[in-house]
Amino acid sequence: MKSLPSAVALWGLVAVAVLCNVGAQLLIKRGAPATLLPLAHWFDARLLAAIVLYGLSFLLTALVYARLPLSLASPLMAGAVFVLVCLGANSLFGETLGPSRLIGIGLILAGIAVLAREL
Repeated sequence: MKSLPSAVALWGLVAVAVLCNVGAQLLIKRGAPATLLPLAHWFDARLLAAIVLYGLSFLLTALVYARLPLSLASPLMAGAVFVLVCLGANSLFGETLGPSRLIGIGLILAGIAVLAREL
């Protein structure tokens, strides 16, 4: 069994990886150009920041996967990303959280709870 400080550090790593991924997706939405041209639109600071966050998320996720079972870490992290992106899109962009989305979020959270019982 892992000591408490190392377990806290590991779950902190999971949280930072998830937040980097969510931040990248929200930045892409905010900075994405509506058209392919002109190419200069693709050098928006928000898109460049999203690339950095995706890269950091990738590195941290690799570290997490090396330390936790993939069948546990991947669904937990993906579920957290889905939920946080929905909440962030609602908060930042006014995207609606209708009944279907709220039920979906609830099901995802229930799935995360079931998976977390194996910890």
